[in-house]
Amino acid sequence: MCGRFVQYSDPQVYASHFRAELACEGPEPRYNLAPTQPVLAVRRTQDGRRELVPLRWGLVPAWSKGPDSRFQMINARAETVDTKPAYRSAFKHRRCLIPPEGFYEWKAEEHGKAPYLIRRSDGEPFAMAGLWEIWRGPDGASLESCTVVVTDANDLVRALHDRMPVVLATEGYSPWLDPGNQDTTGLLSMLQPAEPAAWELRQVSRKVNSPRNDSPDLIEPVAMA
Repeated sequence: MCGRFVQYSDPQVYASHFRAELACEGPEPRYNLAPTQPVLAVRRTQDGRRELVPLRWGLVPAWSKGPDSRFQMINARAETVDTKPAYRSAFKHRRCLIPPEGFYEWKAEEHGKAPYLIRRSDGEPFAMAGLWEIWRGPDGASLESCTVVVTDANDLVRALHDRMPVVLATEGYSPWLDPGNQDTTGLLSMLQPAEPAAWELRQVSRKVNSPRNDSPDLIEPVAMA
């Protein structure tokens, strides 16, 4: 799964990398993003442009009564993303890219769970496959939210967890973002584990365990337990 990640680059870096327009004021760097918090995502507009926007992490289906703390919907399983009622409409019409520099997973150890940061070896941002949705309340208020698509872990991440975010290659950005692309078979075939060769993991501070902590030192390596 993916329950915490980082977005600390200047938003203009993401906008440039994904050839998107920055549609919001640049937020502060985030080193410990948690569910229900706003995350930056890239999506296609109706006129075909790409825009970088903030979305609430934890998808709220359009047909629901609104946000419900019992059902965070922060991750959508690749195997059922096209059939599960909460996600199938978004999978068909509202796909997005969520750009982090890394994500966290935990390993059970003698003195509790130890967090690890998984990132590209070169430290560059990458694109997690995501879905977005818009919910409108009875008072006319609206909420835009998103979820991260997850698949089987690769050989690197499997030491920590059996699932990981889907990481899309550059050539996958356009077909994934295109709402006119209704090739379900082709889209599902993109939802594969990332090859582990270009990735690394590092044990980091247990301060990551609390979402109240959010500072640059969280991503620094610590001595392996």
